[in-house]
Amino acid sequence: MNQVVLKKLLEVKDYPCVSILLPTYRTAPDNQKNGIRIRNLVREAEERLLNEFQKREINPLIEKMQALANNVDISRTHDGLGLFINKDFAEKVDLPFRVRERVIIDQTFATRDIIKAVNRGTRYYLLAITAHNARLMSCFREQAEEVTDGFPIENDMEFAQFNLSDLSREKKKKLKEFFNNVDKRVLETIKKDPEKLVLAGVEKNLSLYREVADNKEIILTHLTGNFDNTSAHDLGRKAWPLVREKMQEIRSEALKELHKAVGNGKYASGLPQVWNLTSQGRTSLLLVEEDYQQPAKLENENTITLLEKSQGNGTMEDAVDEVAELALSKGGRVLFVENGSLKDHDKIASILRY
Repeated sequence: MNQVVLKKLLEVKDYPCVSILLPTYRTAPDNQKNGIRIRNLVREAEERLLNEFQKREINPLIEKMQALANNVDISRTHDGLGLFINKDFAEKVDLPFRVRERVIIDQTFATRDIIKAVNRGTRYYLLAITAHNARLMSCFREQAEEVTDGFPIENDMEFAQFNLSDLSREKKKKLKEFFNNVDKRVLETIKKDPEKLVLAGVEKNLSLYREVADNKEIILTHLTGNFDNTSAHDLGRKAWPLVREKMQEIRSEALKELHKAVGNGKYASGLPQVWNLTSQGRTSLLLVEEDYQQPAKLENENTITLLEKSQGNGTMEDAVDEVAELALSKGGRVLFVENGSLKDHDKIASILRY
């Protein structure tokens, strides 16, 4: 579940694209239910495809879908699972959060849940630094896992044995060089999967790291203390309340920004208008209530008609998912906010560039 996978999914636009989403269980005995639910959803997808296509025409896609499903290790799932298949593509995505069980067949993949995870800010990296080493963790909410590709980084400089309070100018310079090397490694990792960064460590180390950091904007917040012997699990539990508070601030600021945009006339409200202006590349920030979904028909590139329910080929099962993808593809940002936050804007609004 990262930006690289999301980009691959967003690039596929060819009917039919099959998206199978379901909540899964991590531990026994409940994880035995995973296999049953996957088979049931695959069967549902097969039936829907065979109702619309000739068996000979659609059978290669069905075989690809069955092979992907059969390769799922039901004993090693996370909290959610996505299977994405079309005639040229098959991808399994483990999701570290619960999703609503459903099968969607559309011209694009149903990436809403992945977009939410990537863009709501509940996914982040945590960097724990000391004078001796640096550990990087990939986090979702309070869950944290050690990154082992390129980490941890050990500092083998002799000065690392000295107390921080006794650092000479030369030793401080060398410590900053170490942190600068760590920062470059972090940025190289995050470039593949761009997220926000939380720093953890004693204040003197954090201060030196911030001095040499090449991209200070990605630093979301910091966790102060000595975490030399703290596990990734415990670091995640300590960091998440700080991240949650910070993201609430970001959502509140975004709603204030929307209010200002309304006053300046640089906004769009309601899905049809948001779609029209987003398709023109005018959306800077798209705000969507978390549970808002809406079937629609695409009339032309810039115009949609809302529907009570999807009508199959040529219609979108969830135009909210589609417009979020559209905003991202045109360089905009997407932020999901609490239900009811956009009640005056029909659950969706965009702040316009012009």
